[in-house]
Amino acid sequence: LAVAGVFLPLSAAQSAVFTHIEGSADHATLESALNKVTAVKDALADANGPFTMVAPTDAAFTAALPELGIAAADAATLLDRADLGEILKYHVLSDTAKVNPLTAGDMTTVQGMTATVTVSSDATPVTKVVGSNSDGVTISSSADVGTTNSEEHAVHVCTDRILLPKPVYQVASEATSTFSTLVAALDTAGLEDVKTGLGLQNGGALHTVFAPTNDAFAAYLAARGIDSDTLLADGELANIVKYHILAGKVMAADVTTGEQATLYGDAGKLSLVKDGSTVTVDGVTVASEVLAGNGVIHQIPSVLMPNVVEVAKGSSDFSNLVEAVGAAELVDTLTGAGPFTVFAPTNAAFDAYLAKVGKTMDELKADKDALAALLKYHVVPSEVMLADATTSTPASVEGSTLDLVKTGDDLTVNGVAVPAATANMQAGNGVVHVIGTVLEIPAGSTPTKNVVQTAADTADEFTHLVAALTKANLTATLEATDKKFTVFAPTDAAFVAAAAALGEDDVAGLLERADLAQILLYHVLGSETKAAAVTGSLSSMQGAPIEVTTSGEKTMVDGAEITQADIMATNGVVHVVSSVMLPPSLADVLGADADFSILVEALTAAELTATFGWANAGGAMHTV
Repeated sequence: LAVAGVFLPLSAAQSAVFTHIEGSADHATLESALNKVTAVKDALADANGPFTMVAPTDAAFTAALPELGIAAADAATLLDRADLGEILKYHVLSDTAKVNPLTAGDMTTVQGMTATVTVSSDATPVTKVVGSNSDGVTISSSADVGTTNSEEHAVHVCTDRILLPKPVYQVASEATSTFSTLVAALDTAGLEDVKTGLGLQNGGALHTVFAPTNDAFAAYLAARGIDSDTLLADGELANIVKYHILAGKVMAADVTTGEQATLYGDAGKLSLVKDGSTVTVDGVTVASEVLAGNGVIHQIPSVLMPNVVEVAKGSSDFSNLVEAVGAAELVDTLTGAGPFTVFAPTNAAFDAYLAKVGKTMDELKADKDALAALLKYHVVPSEVMLADATTSTPASVEGSTLDLVKTGDDLTVNGVAVPAATANMQAGNGVVHVIGTVLEIPAGSTPTKNVVQTAADTADEFTHLVAALTKANLTATLEATDKKFTVFAPTDAAFVAAAAALGEDDVAGLLERADLAQILLYHVLGSETKAAAVTGSLSSMQGAPIEVTTSGEKTMVDGAEITQADIMATNGVVHVVSSVMLPPSLADVLGADADFSILVEALTAAELTATFGWANAGGAMHTV
């Protein structure tokens, strides 16, 4: 009774299986369960079969209550379980054949998991179907059922318990070669509730687990320089594991691109991306999918970690810090790649600071720039675990230095203790250490001038740069207060050397070049990039990339050495460089592309190469 490939509900379609169950005095609970989960009931329509089904009696349902953690007085709650449909589908051993008698072997159920049939060699064989419980359910009787014209389905009755599919925890536990480290984590004291939630006695909740393999955990341990015992004793382990688990069952085919809240809390959201049949979670490709009775396991090759902002959001003791980070518009910065070390003041620390400075939280948030500077002063642009910290003065993201003092195993920052018990809150982009005091930026260290004013104040070193910016009409651009810049600032000596290299008689000639603005913009990034982040390929405001290399402890930007770094300004940062950098000229661009080899030969023959290079007095601009 199917119309155009659509299965009709039982109100319009005959189901010999359900009729058989409905007519049995021993199957009232099974009948009620099927009426509760109408999708399964409707799927048992004759037109969808033939079916082979295990039919637990009322006594079997009662016997299963302890296994499901349900008290006898609460038996009715079994029908309210979210996994009831999964349990019922697991009792349908086949929807393609009538199998009676059952024969030994594995059968793939309608739920998707296998159930194992065993048949004893006794004179009177005993047939069992095994699911999560190794004792299985014993088949007490079997019957062929069907319409008046044919008996096309098989119903096998059991009275000792219901057939339960293996829950997530059991599936993971049995895959020791793949998930033993994850299971060991779930077995720790801090994760009892999560372990229970992934088992049978969880009220029927469904879960999706993005499960790191043993190799993934091994790589994570190596990266942190710790062993598995240290990991299992880590107070942050519970949050790490919870960050891998979603409430509800999400199969790979059902994934949609977007953020999903985890058991870590709404703050700890996984980023899921579906591209064709490929699923990634926080940028990690899901390798395979393992079905469970109360959810699904997605195998992944990496341990996922919440970022430092999510770690802070995960604790109610950082609500003031989280509020401040949002007000200062630093969320995007601190959810970036990092790595970062955040010295995180508690709510009590913020309360004490506000009392000290005589402000309310709203008044503190009102001065966004000052708040941003204060918060950045609590962040180091590298990961410093407590065990690896040394007495040192690392630069903060704000620019001023912090005073770290390590005495034995104890660490202080600016004289404030970093308690070991609340340190090393691991994040995917760094680490969070809890502190009990807001760190104040040392007097005089907060910049008060923009990048142009900062250069102008160093009159003996950047007079040519300041003059060039004025000549190229770029001063107003770089004095903007609503943007951040990074300026690679050539010294006066660098400008003198550049004038000669460019075929000019002196710096005055360089300042008259038509291409002056292009040269200067090649020294500017449209964001604030501290020296620690000056790596790889950087996008200049001129448009051409700036390649960064290192030579020993020297950092070179397009061949120019950074001789002084991180001179902070109100709208960015200045790095002093030893020479004027030149973006690729037309001659460079043409010469680098094999498709223009004949044109380059012609230009050379016509003695025009220098015209399209940098050594052309006046800096004429051309379009080719």
